[in-house]
Formats: sequence, structure tokens, C-alpha cells
Amino acid sequence: MSYFQTPFPYNSNSYLRTVRQVQGKMIIEGNGRLTVMPDQAIINIGVMTENNNVEIAQNENSKQSNQVIEALQQLGISSHDIQTLSYTIHPIYDFVEGKSIFKGYQVQHVFEITVFDLQKVGEVYEAAVSAGANMAGSLRFEVSNKDGYYQEALQLAMKNATEKAMKLGQQIGVTIHVPPTKITEESVSIAPKELSISFATETSLQASPPIQKREIEIEAKISAVFQY
Repeated sequence: MSYFQTPFPYNSNSYLRTVRQVQGKMIIEGNGRLTVMPDQAIINIGVMTENNNVEIAQNENSKQSNQVIEALQQLGISSHDIQTLSYTIHPIYDFVEGKSIFKGYQVQHVFEITVFDLQKVGEVYEAAVSAGANMAGSLRFEVSNKDGYYQEALQLAMKNATEKAMKLGQQIGVTIHVPPTKITEESVSIAPKELSISFATETSLQASPPIQKREIEIEAKISAVFQY
């Protein structure tokens, strides 16, 4: 927040009658923040297989991956909401006495799953693991209407900047002119709440884990120029 005065360039009455004199301006930062409940979850989960024959490792991975997809679809997850995030094949080695010994190949197929019924998040993990998933990554909660909430946060930021300007104007004894002559939107990212999920490759979930949704904070910032 800053402000400064611009000195009058002339004192003649004729000049003041013909030119609207701007006495000064102040630059105010405004912040707006909303806390909302998420309406969707993004889950990363995958299948890892290993074999000394790359073709066998791929076939095993494909079989388990298809089982995972089928299990998710039985829960009502659309095929459009089950996307491949990554698919990798790489050799694996053991290091013995400073020497690398070829062990085989590792195939990883990681899915990104969008879940709109947040009550099913735990069921999704249970079904995927039971079907053969043995890799877990992140779980994050998001809102589908990000733009709408961000516009609300922007309005709160503008209100915050105006209130600051009016209060400062009272303190220094000047009249603040609204609306501001310039508004600059600051860059603010919407960071979803992200959780880390992990389990051993031999894990077999016996029940759906009780995963609770978390609130999301959406923030907007502006810089506004007010004249007085």
C-alpha cells in the first residue's frame, strides 16, 4: 500500500478553471478469500508388475489394469473419469560388489480417477486394491466451479481494497474517489488439498478406509489505484 501527492504545476486561477487538478493517488492491495467444500476427488493409483521377460511383465500389467478398470466401473465410475496418467517400462538391476546385475523389467501403469461422489472415495481404494492395484499416489479434493468461486473472491478483494482506501483517506483527511482508476489482478493459484496415500504391494484392504473430505481455500488479490 502506498500513496503520494502530485504538486500543483500552476497557481493561476485560469488554469484551475480549465484543467481538472488531480491532487494525488494511493495504491492499495486488496485480498479476498473463500473457504468452500470440495465436490470431487482426484485419485492417483496404479499397477506395478515385474518379470525377467518384458512381454510377460506387460501382459500381467495389462491384465491387472483391466481388472482395476472393471472394478471401478462397477462402482459407477465412468470410463471418461479413468485416465492413464503414466505408463512406463524400465529395466531393474541388483548391485552386487559394485557390479550391476540385470534382474528383469518393471512395468508401471498409473491411473488418474475422478470421483464425484465423495462418499465413495474409500470404496474406490478398496475396489482398486482388491482388483490388483498395488501403487498409490496422491489424493486431492477439488471444486468443479473454480471460476465461479474465484470471481466471488475477486469481488471480496475489491471490497477489501476500497475499505482500506476509505479508512486511510479518513486518517489523512482527504476524500477518496471511487471507483479506482486502475485495477490490477495479482497472480494467485488455487491450491487443492492434497493427501498422500500409500500401502505395501502385498496389501489387501479388508474394508473401505474412512477418508474425510477437506475444505479448500480460494484466494484472490488485486492492486487498485485510487485518486483523491
